[in-house]
Amino acid sequence: MRYELEKSPTEKIIIEDSEYKGHQLVSLRIYFLADEDEWRPTKKGVTFKREQLDEVLEALQKIKDAG
Repeated sequence: MRYELEKSPTEKIIIEDSEYKGHQLVSLRIYFLADEDEWRPTKKGVTFKREQLDEVLEALQKIKDAG
């Protein structure tokens, strides 16, 4: 699965799941618009095990509720 969120006209956040060495992962990475309308990943981002997803979602919900 892959989701894209626009950060600005030249940057977007890609959220996707993947597998690496038998581990199910979730990645959030910033991509930038390069030459010729090609989106490329930056070093800015985070990857965590899918089993941690509930913890991450709970933390995000707490931040949302506090705002």
